Amino acid sequence: MVKVANSMGGMQQSAIRAMTARCVEVGAISLTQGLCQVPPPASILAEGARDFKYLGHSYSPAEGLSVFREAVAGKLKRYSKLSVEPATEVVTTVGATGALMAALMAMLDAGDGVLIFEPLYGYHLSALRMLDLRPEPVRLVAPDFEITEKSLRAAITSQTRAMIVCTPHNPSGRRFTEAELLSVSGVAEEHDLLVITDEVYADIYFGPTPHIAPATVGNLGDRTLTISALSKSFNMSGWRLGYVCGPERLMGPVRIAGDALVGCAPTPLQEVGARALMLSDEYYSDLREMYDVKRRALTEGFAAAGLSPNEPEGSYFLLVDCSRMGVANGVEAAEILLKGSLIGTVPGEAFYLSQPERPYVRACFSLPDEVLADAAERLASASLQKSCR
Repeated sequence: MVKVANSMGGMQQSAIRAMTARCVEVGAISLTQGLCQVPPPASILAEGARDFKYLGHSYSPAEGLSVFREAVAGKLKRYSKLSVEPATEVVTTVGATGALMAALMAMLDAGDGVLIFEPLYGYHLSALRMLDLRPEPVRLVAPDFEITEKSLRAAITSQTRAMIVCTPHNPSGRRFTEAELLSVSGVAEEHDLLVITDEVYADIYFGPTPHIAPATVGNLGDRTLTISALSKSFNMSGWRLGYVCGPERLMGPVRIAGDALVGCAPTPLQEVGARALMLSDEYYSDLREMYDVKRRALTEGFAAAGLSPNEPEGSYFLLVDCSRMGVANGVEAAEILLKGSLIGTVPGEAFYLSQPERPYVRACFSLPDEVLADAAERLASASLQKSCR
């Protein structure tokens, strides 16, 4: 009998995709997967439709088209204060997931330990397991999901070679402060760790303080691979355009790994995506204002149901404490929400290696306003309301 790879042992469909499928089955509003159900910029769609037949339709270089890499470098300089050389320090990838896989394959060996903050994003964990890397969890301190140097140091082992930092954080929406990132810098330098940052939500934040790119803090620039994508900032998740940036000495192996994985990212979409990366400041301020309205609408819906949503500083997710439902865990809470209000959420357990301290569910608010209004109304009038008070 044909044998399945050992790396697939224990692997299964993500809880996010499983709950998304259940929402379809029962006709529920899905607040599960970050599908970006908001249209991409109209000007970019119009230009892409107009020019598509004139764009390149063959392979691009493994590192991506120069026009795309130059646009990435320009955007990072303007909005993240991060300087990278587009010719040698940027590699285009198939989404942020492709960037992460290329970085891990290029820089780490089977059995190496990788610090990963929990609650965690499930695809980060899946990537580690697929490559036979050792996830080493660092618990963020609830309810504010803070990094503490004590917990970071306690997680270090003789096998630790890297850490993954996601900011703004999925699933909590926390934006790590300069003080927290200085702690990361100190520990990484002391133990000579590679740092991989996932910054796909960098443009979606609430409040006046701009995004802090970890590579600009302390001594992290010399040891950090910065990952992002067009998926969230431009609502182009299906375009699968991502990128990874870092010191030139690290990017050669990353380019080779990316080439081995997929050859190249979609060439014509790179050309159109470069135009998106050059949109004006007004686009980004409008984006944040739009998501702030959506955030408040869904927050009010969960609060009306007697639950306790957090106040995310970035991303488009709420992490909702369902303790007042009297449930034992997030799995039970998600089931009650699905059956009692036809609202699909993701149990908090999907984002932890061990049991969360509270019964959380995650809810996505990257949805049309009318859908969020419907969801809020269902939550406020559902049968679970009485059990919460």
